[in-house]
Amino acid sequence: MREETYKNQLEDENKKLYQECVNLMEKGRRKKAKKKLDHFLEEKPNFVPALNKKAVIHIYNKEFNQAQSLLNQILQQDPDFAPAITNLGSIAREMGNSKRAKELYQKAIKIDEEYGPAYNNLGVIYREEGNYSESIKYLKKARKKGSFSYDINADKPFYKDPGCLFVIFLVVALILILYLLLN
Repeated sequence: MREETYKNQLEDENKKLYQECVNLMEKGRRKKAKKKLDHFLEEKPNFVPALNKKAVIHIYNKEFNQAQSLLNQILQQDPDFAPAITNLGSIAREMGNSKRAKELYQKAIKIDEEYGPAYNNLGVIYREEGNYSESIKYLKKARKKGSFSYDINADKPFYKDPGCLFVIFLVVALILILYLLLN
């Protein structure tokens, strides 16, 4: 089953909490995401996408046994959950077993032809192996299918972003310095 299908089964409050976890992970704030996921999983202990996100955090922390245990638990509940299969592939790749990783990525693609990260990871392996034509083929598919999700907040003006404010400050400072030097 796809993640969207699982999310659609949640009540609005839980859907919002889960999305906060996802957003934190996408921003690289894994410690905070893990705390929120733990809180979420207290209420919904078998929610497959949340278990998968927790496994991803374990993978980032190089805690492969914990990640693998969670992923196997997920696959017992839903043997066709492509993100969990893809993450098992990522563990295999991290442990130096590219052959097994490729098999798992291909299995995930066979189960869900729309799951972009499996194409992306397969493309990366082919690139590392020097098989550039296959790499390009899979990376193009990953781009087309979407390897990442972006949450654009249209309510927040671009100039309120801290990075943008810093650039504006530098430009103003440069103009001021040039003005003082030329006068």
